[in-house]
Amino acid sequence: RVTPAAEHKVLFGPLDYDFLYAIHSHAIFDGHELLAPAIAAYHGVPCLGSSATPRALSDDKVLAKHVAASLGIAVAKHKVISRSDLQNRDFSLPGSWIVKPRGGIASDAVMKVDNDADWRNALTAIADPRHEGRQFIAEEFVPGLNLTVPFVEGFPVGSFPPFEEHGRPGDNVLTNEGKRGLDNTYKSGPYQGPGAQEVLQATARMAAAISPFDYGRFDFRYDPETRRAVFIEVNIACNMAPASATYRSAALHGIKYEELVGHVLTYSLRRQNANRGGMDTPDRRPEGALTHSR
Repeated sequence: RVTPAAEHKVLFGPLDYDFLYAIHSHAIFDGHELLAPAIAAYHGVPCLGSSATPRALSDDKVLAKHVAASLGIAVAKHKVISRSDLQNRDFSLPGSWIVKPRGGIASDAVMKVDNDADWRNALTAIADPRHEGRQFIAEEFVPGLNLTVPFVEGFPVGSFPPFEEHGRPGDNVLTNEGKRGLDNTYKSGPYQGPGAQEVLQATARMAAAISPFDYGRFDFRYDPETRRAVFIEVNIACNMAPASATYRSAALHGIKYEELVGHVLTYSLRRQNANRGGMDTPDRRPEGALTHSR
């Protein structure tokens, strides 16, 4: 029996469930990704993805970069846009930057800033009431490619190849409109060119540090001219629809969509049931979970 819901408030009502499947939501409030796993933990119910503590890395792009940097992974330079910055009409940073919500998803409200006029427009947009006061960050603009690496626990490390995501013409920035199919700027496909091994290795290192999380996707920018790959963010329990990079990467191994979904749910439930009463152990693979290699 499945009870679907699209609002967080359902979690506060009387629910009879033994597994909580909670994926990315478009809620604006801070900590929206932590709420479902925290409530599930309170009730002692398994929840898809990581526990609330490591899930914060998916919710907070700054925190994720700090963890990546502590592991020796290069990250994009960044700055939190403070309240005083918003009140300073002359605030700007030299160079080109990407301004976006600190806890945003699906490239929502992403802006590229190149000059003082752009900064004035960006600060005005940040102050828009629709953002409900959520924090924004400025992230250095790294020219080049968008590379994303799917990672599904229970499969051998490196099983899923990187995908290149193509953004809008010119700066190759990924936009919400492109991802939602409202324009034709977004497309993606398998990538094996320069930088692929670097982002695979960085993904393996970070995945080992934050495991268990069932499945996720690690995003990078790669500059072919400087051969520099920088970590941007991690998305835990991300989009796994048939058109997603996660499924399409699995499909390269002949894995059917229902097999991938079945594996993720089975792995997650058995992992958490096996660890009831004890701490999760990243290197334990639940017996019976689907594994597939080519």
